Amino acid sequence: MCTDGEYRVRENTGKTSHPSIDAVIDLAVERAADPRPRNHPDAHFDQYISNAITQFGEDDVASCIRHTLVDGYTHRMAGTAAFGEDDYVWGINVGVAAIAYLRELHQEKGSSDNS
Repeated sequence: MCTDGEYRVRENTGKTSHPSIDAVIDLAVERAADPRPRNHPDAHFDQYISNAITQFGEDDVASCIRHTLVDGYTHRMAGTAAFGEDDYVWGINVGVAAIAYLRELHQEKGSSDNS
């Protein structure tokens, strides 16, 4: 399990205030289906997930995200586990996007706590 503070998902911490892995996966799938405008600074993350879902399917992308955020795999290891040895590079893009979505969920939670 990764101890990096950036990987604070409920499954690792046991804290209900942290987003669950399912929330991260749901946001990734939603963004893939309805990406932000191209001029948005984080639109490339939506494209990473959309491309991976097109190539491999939602289940494999969800598996890659789970390996990255819960199981503590490196992005490369997560990509190899989810997509195969020859397609590990997809795990790098999916993992980076998943971390961005997790950060976004933490920011949203922080904003709603301060309201």
